[in-house]
Amino acid sequence: IMEPKHIFKIEEDFENIRLDKWFKKKIKPLPQSLIERTLRKGKILVNGKKAKSSYKIQINDEIKIYADIDNDDKIIKKKFSYLPSKKDYDLVKNNILFENEHYLVLNKPYNLAVQSGTKTGKNIFDILKNYSETEYLTPHLVHRLDVETTGILIISKTHKSAKFFSETFKNQTIKKSYLAVADGVLENKSGTLKNELSYVENNKEKIHLSITNYKVISETKDYSLLLLNPETGRKHQLRRQLSFIKHPILGEKKYTNKGLNKSKELHLMLHACKVEFIINSKKIIHHAEPPLYFQNFCKEQKLTYELNNL
Repeated sequence: IMEPKHIFKIEEDFENIRLDKWFKKKIKPLPQSLIERTLRKGKILVNGKKAKSSYKIQINDEIKIYADIDNDDKIIKKKFSYLPSKKDYDLVKNNILFENEHYLVLNKPYNLAVQSGTKTGKNIFDILKNYSETEYLTPHLVHRLDVETTGILIISKTHKSAKFFSETFKNQTIKKSYLAVADGVLENKSGTLKNELSYVENNKEKIHLSITNYKVISETKDYSLLLLNPETGRKHQLRRQLSFIKHPILGEKKYTNKGLNKSKELHLMLHACKVEFIINSKKIIHHAEPPLYFQNFCKEQKLTYELNNL
C-alpha cells in the first residue's frame, strides 16, 4: 500500500470551505483541471474516501495526499511570474493603518493593483502572500479598489473574518466614503446618482442599478471636492456616474470624452477615505489620509476638507 505524501487535519479556520479552495490556499495554487484530475484518480482522500472538489471540509477532517505535488512536472511550472521584493513588501507594510489578528486596513498607494490580472504583475495580494512565509499565510480579499484609486482596503487574515467582511460588503452594512475632485461646479450641492449601468459578463450584456449619494464639501469656480457614499459596489461605478453627469473625476481617462477632461496629466483624484462597520455591536471607523498629490492639488486650488469630520 502506498504511503500518503502529506496528511492534513482541518483546523477551525477552514471549516465549511470547498475542498478545491482549501487545496489552492493551503497546499498549492494549482489549475482547477489538475485538482479535479488528482481527485478523480483518488490521489486526494478525505477521511479515507474519494471526494468531489465541491465537498465542504469540516473540522478534524483528515486529508491525505498521495500525489507528489512537490515534484510533479506539471505543477512545478511556477504559477507566479511575479515574486515580490523587499521594497514591494515595505511599501505595503508601511501603508498599513491598522492591524489585529483578524484583519488589516491598508491605505492603498496609487497604481498598485489589488490582485494579479491579465495586465498586472505587481499586486498587494501576492506581496502579502508570497513575500513572508510566516506573516500573512492566507490573506483574503474581501473587496477591491481600482489600480488608480487610493485609500482604504480591508484585507482579512482569517477565513472567519473574510466571511464576515464579504457579507457586510454584500449586504451593504459597511459604509464607504470617498473623496473625489470633479471637474466643474455641480448645480445641486448634494443628492443621489442613480444609473442603470451596462456591463459585459461572459459575453452577455447585464444591466446593474448603481446608486451613489454625494455631497459637495468644497468648491471653486473650476472644481468641486465631493464626498461620495456608494450604496452599490459596481465596477468603476463612481468614475462612470460622474462622467455621465458631465462632471468627471479629474484624471479619469476611461469614461470621459477626450475634450472634456482637462487633466490628462493628473493622477485619478479618487480616494477611499473612510469605512464604518459594526463588530459585536461596536461601531468601528477607519480613516485614511489622501496621497500627497491629492493633498497638494487641494491646497493649490483652495479646496478644503477635514478628514476626521467626514
